[in-house]
Amino acid sequence: MGVPLDVVSLSPAPAPSPLEAVLWALAVVFYGVGDYVTTVAAASRPDAEERNPIVRRVFAAPLSPLVSFALLKAAAFGCFLAGYLFVGSSPVRPAIPGAVALVGVVVTLQNIRVLQR
Repeated sequence: MGVPLDVVSLSPAPAPSPLEAVLWALAVVFYGVGDYVTTVAAASRPDAEERNPIVRRVFAAPLSPLVSFALLKAAAFGCFLAGYLFVGSSPVRPAIPGAVALVGVVVTLQNIRVLQR
């Protein structure tokens, strides 16, 4: 007979620290809302072309770009949250929402620059 397998105990992830809560809020504001709104606005221009090949394909999907891009954003946040929960109480944990927030600030500002042209 085989060796018995140990059962892995899954403990709940610790609650977010105040810093993590602020970073998640910034991630939602900039990566979630800011990037969404500015990308849709910039891509709706007649001469605009989305640089990100994944987003470009999403905009070409049979669904409305508003819906398909929102679904892409939701899926991305699901992956970010899964990674955040997976690391448990690791010191790396705040870096996940921090990185998402930072990327959100950068792409939102870039999109605003495009809209101002």
